[in-house]
Amino acid sequence: MSHTRSRLRLRVRIGGWGVGLALALGLDACSSSQNLTPPVSTDVQAIVFIQRPARNSGGNVFDYTSYLPGARLVKLEPPSADGKLTVLTSDPMFAKADIMSWDLSFDAKSIVFSANLGDSGTRYQLFTMNVDGTNIKQLTEGDNDYVYPIFLPGQKILFTTNRNVEEGTPQFKDEYERAVTAQVGTITTDGQNLELGPRNVSHRVAPTLLPDGHVLYTEWRHLGDVNDGHLRMMNADMTDMREAFGGELNPDDKAMQAASTNSYLRARYVGRSANGTMQIIAIGTSRDRTLQAGRLLLADLGHSEATSSLTNLTPLVPGDRGASKPGVGRYYDAEPVGDVANRKFIVSWADGPVESEILAAGSTLANFGLYVYDAATDTRFPLYDDPTFWDVQGRPIKPRTEPSVTASTIVDKNVGFLVSAINVYNTSLVNTVHIPEGTAVKVRLIEGFSGEEGIMTFGTTEFDGQSLYGEVPVKADGSFAALVPANVPVHMQVLDKFALAVANEPVWISGRAGEQRTCGGCHENRATESAVMPGQTQAMLSGAVNLDTARVDRISTNYTYGNVRGVPWDKALQPIFDAKCVSCHDGDASKPGNSSFTVTDMTTGTSQTFVFDLRGQKVDVMVGERMTGDFTASYLSIMGLGEILGEDVVNITGKEFDNAMAGNALGSKVIQKLNPPQRFPVIDPTIRAFDGVNHPALKGFEGKIHPMDVQGLELTPDEYYLLSLSIDMGGQFFSRENKL
Repeated sequence: MSHTRSRLRLRVRIGGWGVGLALALGLDACSSSQNLTPPVSTDVQAIVFIQRPARNSGGNVFDYTSYLPGARLVKLEPPSADGKLTVLTSDPMFAKADIMSWDLSFDAKSIVFSANLGDSGTRYQLFTMNVDGTNIKQLTEGDNDYVYPIFLPGQKILFTTNRNVEEGTPQFKDEYERAVTAQVGTITTDGQNLELGPRNVSHRVAPTLLPDGHVLYTEWRHLGDVNDGHLRMMNADMTDMREAFGGELNPDDKAMQAASTNSYLRARYVGRSANGTMQIIAIGTSRDRTLQAGRLLLADLGHSEATSSLTNLTPLVPGDRGASKPGVGRYYDAEPVGDVANRKFIVSWADGPVESEILAAGSTLANFGLYVYDAATDTRFPLYDDPTFWDVQGRPIKPRTEPSVTASTIVDKNVGFLVSAINVYNTSLVNTVHIPEGTAVKVRLIEGFSGEEGIMTFGTTEFDGQSLYGEVPVKADGSFAALVPANVPVHMQVLDKFALAVANEPVWISGRAGEQRTCGGCHENRATESAVMPGQTQAMLSGAVNLDTARVDRISTNYTYGNVRGVPWDKALQPIFDAKCVSCHDGDASKPGNSSFTVTDMTTGTSQTFVFDLRGQKVDVMVGERMTGDFTASYLSIMGLGEILGEDVVNITGKEFDNAMAGNALGSKVIQKLNPPQRFPVIDPTIRAFDGVNHPALKGFEGKIHPMDVQGLELTPDEYYLLSLSIDMGGQFFSRENKL
């Protein structure tokens, strides 16, 4: 079905501005020429939207500072052919401004928006004004950006910002573009009482308010090979952040899997389903290259992630970063209008490829115009399009009910962030996260950081910086509790008695000072009532283990168990290889165990041969997308080339090494062959992790211990632990300790 943009334009001059109007006459290629029914709901008297100068970029869905001068906030009243267009930001102060987002108050009388005024050194700041453009007030100022504002109950505004809640420490930078990350904050509508929420290693963007008072937002989840933008939920005071949609899509639901995308952006509340659960509409797209545009997805949040559902309203629109076809295009945002059952939305849509690299190659720009999309008939009705602007974020001027303020989980703002679980064995992901009963001995808590530490590349794996907070016991009832630093990301792993992670929580979480967050288990069903109240678990009754240490002290002073934080490869692990490995694994391909392979870069024609080598000399890698000489032979032999090759097309001949699986020491052949002894509750060398196990990776090697099987020296308990810890924390080469 074609959706060719109508070419009908009416040139008019309103208020001194020349505009191009595509009339809402139903003249879409999918609609009958006799269908002249106004597409906008009869209870919508006016709409407000942003006009931004057209731009092109990498299209990262987490970009928020793409400044170009000349944007404006406008009102069309009524939203029809004879409607009056009013420029709300006609004040001269906005002459060079870029406006990136806006929201309407509950009584529909005022607007909050984020604008960069364009003066030298200025940032995106928050402004409010009446819905007629009068009474303009600037709420924020300074050297940080304040973006994505929304109204909250109780005369508050929530936003995201790159301002750091931890004074005196650098704000996080994301894992790819190294852009300063955006975190949440609140301020009162009079510009007072600014509070900042907990930080994450990646961005939090595009918040929206749900009718129950919770805030839905998009978070860049990046941890190892996890790299997506899921919808998450929090209380209005920025506590109790948790997954809302995207993390547990039913793997057996083929339609749902086909509709799913890497990222879900600009979610807006639609209404309640027949069973009372909330439905939202969101843009589904790839993380980059799509100008933040994609398909229209209708999601039912369900009572839990596992009971959520997803409907693709625009199946012809690609969900990846591939170019869209003419007549199909991509959608930038969607806002429901009229009765929920009618499934009508004000949308911003652009025709053509809508892919940044293709647009750049053709020296052209995408053109987003406003339409009313009827999902029931898969029809777009042209509403408004000025081809000199992106016409986006069209929303009706209509009052809505102000929700109640959601409860807070902050108990004492003078302490850290308490994180706990009622039962780590309780999970709704039995197919992917299953912890055999009785195997959980400890929970490992890990700190995350990124390029703000002055290290741009931590290694060849997908992981960024990690440092150990500590490990706390799992009680007999499956509970644990730990106090960690507030406003700093924490990642959790469940350990067995060999100190190997048997389960990884695949996201970073963070909490405010004094916040107490207790989950039922590892990905437990939120619809299931907990059998034990959080304050009655054995872990809480015995007291949370205090791991809340100042940042200056979160660094290894030595690499023994209980003292190690970061695991710098050259300082912590290379001495182990030098003492117990290099006599055999010295890069001599004629020796047993030193296999080799050759990489040919098909882009450059360059070839390079690698031999298994556990010595500590740096190796110049001359193939791949990110050629480098930062890493040692031992690191490349165990952790692999990984991100060095990037997206380059390569041909590999010979047998690649059995590299460690970053984030999974238990599944790594190097750990399986070393066969570590029991670590907890006491070290016992007679009990081995893989004794008597018919493991496919150890065929013919079951029960052996390397390098003792070749008359070498066995690793010490701390050496086993260090190597396993390094792999479970992502196998980075560089750590904070390398800066000493």
